[in-house]
Amino acid sequence: MRTFLLAFTLLAMAPTLAQDGDRLHRRWVGTHSGGSLHFDFYGDTLLVVNDRFAVNYRATRDSIVVMGDTTFAVSYWFALDRMLIRTAQDEVITLSEQTSLARPLHGRWRGSPLGWTDREVELVLSRGGSARWRATPGGGWSQGEWDRVTRMITFTWLPDSVVWSGQYDPTGNALLFEDAPPGAGILVLRRVFR
Repeated sequence: MRTFLLAFTLLAMAPTLAQDGDRLHRRWVGTHSGGSLHFDFYGDTLLVVNDRFAVNYRATRDSIVVMGDTTFAVSYWFALDRMLIRTAQDEVITLSEQTSLARPLHGRWRGSPLGWTDREVELVLSRGGSARWRATPGGGWSQGEWDRVTRMITFTWLPDSVVWSGQYDPTGNALLFEDAPPGAGILVLRRVFR
């Protein structure tokens, strides 16, 4: 009878454990020591705010161990739609989920237009609305500005005020352009993490 109750209890808990694991793999934001703290889970990698490279991590039902630019171990749990983490210093930090569409776009993006076989486009978006792009290898940088309204992104390249319009695909984490740069056809840029 005890074996049956134990097996029944484990089976009843299994969906909860799977849900928590799935729930962990999102973007979580909060504050710690007067600064922002982001955990951005992408499949088998994790981005931690201000790190240059994605870190390796191991997550269990109640703990996360991170190794990379930043190295730490925390325990975590969920309460009232928040993820709470406890640090080694016994501090509790509350993190809220941030949707894919709300993710910041600043960083480096790369991809090849469909009409190009030997070159790529590299795009760098900076905080504050400045941007630059170039064709690689060997292309010079063009400077400009960018602005985002939900999924639509508009770039204005100086000094000629050439305008590119594109879309952000939050599911694929990609920027999609049609005929930008001019004559390139369809361009899909993906975020570069390393």
